[in-house]
Order: sequence, then C-alpha cells, then structure tokens
Amino acid sequence: MDDGHRWAIETFGAHGVHIRDTVPQLVREEHTASADAQEASGHRSRGVYGEFWRGILEKFERFGTLPGSALIRPGQAPYSIPVVNGVAIFPWRYGRNGEGDLGATPFLTSDARAAIFDLSDVEVQQEFDLGLTRPELTPEEQELADVVEKAIRDELVSSGKLVVVAISSSVNGLHDMTWGEVTLGEDGCLQFGFMESLMGLKPLKPFAVPDEGKTFTTGEPPAKDLGLQGQDEDDAAADDPDDA
Repeated sequence: MDDGHRWAIETFGAHGVHIRDTVPQLVREEHTASADAQEASGHRSRGVYGEFWRGILEKFERFGTLPGSALIRPGQAPYSIPVVNGVAIFPWRYGRNGEGDLGATPFLTSDARAAIFDLSDVEVQQEFDLGLTRPELTPEEQELADVVEKAIRDELVSSGKLVVVAISSSVNGLHDMTWGEVTLGEDGCLQFGFMESLMGLKPLKPFAVPDEGKTFTTGEPPAKDLGLQGQDEDDAAADDPDDA
C-alpha cells in the first residue's frame, strides 16, 4: 500500500480511495468546462474562467452524499462543503500560473474561511457496518479501512479536521493540484501535514466516480488542457467568493 492510499484511508475510512480517485477527475472536468466557457464567451476578460471556484465547489458536493457524510455551510458562505467521517474537504484555487508559493498564499481571507476550521460539532448519520468489501480496495486496504471505521464509530478518532485540495490553474492549463490535511498558521496561511500531488493520478477503474445518471457512452469528454493567447490578469476579482 502506498503512502497516498494509506493516508486517504486513515483520513476518510473506506471512502478514502474513492475520494482520492475522484478528486483529480472532478478538478480536470471543471477546468475543461471553465476553459471551454471562457473560449466560447469571446471575452478578453478572464472573468468567465474565474467562476471555476463556483463550479468545483458544486462538483465536490457529491462527496456529501456518501454514507457517513454531510454538506455543511461554513458561517455565512454562499456555498456548502462536504464533511466525510468528520473531515471537511475544501477545494481552493490558490494560483493561476504554477509559480505561486502555496505555503505563502493567504487562505484566511474571510469569516467563512475561518468557519471551515470550526466544524467539529457536525453530526451525521453513521453508516451501518454490513461487512461489505469495497471493490476498489485491496485486502490490505480493506483491513485498514475496517480498523479506521471501527475507531470512528467508537469515537476514538477526533473530528474537525480539514483537507484542502489546492489548485493552480488558468485558461492556459492546469498547473498544480495538491491535497492534504491542513492547520492554520498565525499568518493566515495553511500549514500542511501530509501532502500529495494529484497531478499524475488518473482513475483506474470505471467505478471510481459512480454516477447513476451516466453510462460509459454519455457524460463529459475526457479532460484536456486548453491553451489560449493572452494573460490571465482579469480573473482575480471573480475568483474568490469570500472576497466578493
């Protein structure tokens, strides 16, 4: 079992591998949709792509439908985020050109962002242990998931954790996608514990992103990185819902 699989299972339980497989697919789908919309608009301003934040938050809502999960609105935010087995997941577009310093980019820019760190009292309906195995898990991973989920049921694992999916992207390409558990530094920037780049991770099995409304011949086409001429200076104002 590699470190990425182990961390995902230790963090989210049996859902961990599914979430790890799904996140990069959702990010790539939203990047492609946003870049296509920007190109179709014909606008010089990059404000259309700047709506990426809204689309990716909506896509991540599917994690809130998993057993043992919920969708929570942090503070007065105009969005909800999923909390899976007590762990919140937040997609954050921190940069646009792949050259930004993730550790030096301010995250705490609003009361809503601050509220994300205080979701420890979230109550969800725990899923019944039916003894079912997950097809995406190896026997070793299933054994670890069983231990983790028993600890969650027995309240031996603390809740209130936050996992951030940090994204750097623009109409010129998807530059970075890194996730990990975070704490907030005194300077308002994020401090990562475990970190993993998801840029090279591709879903290997068709059940990695279950969607009852799609078949193998329907849905969005495979993600692609689009390159357009021009600079990306105009999408900043439309990029961050908390600063609006």
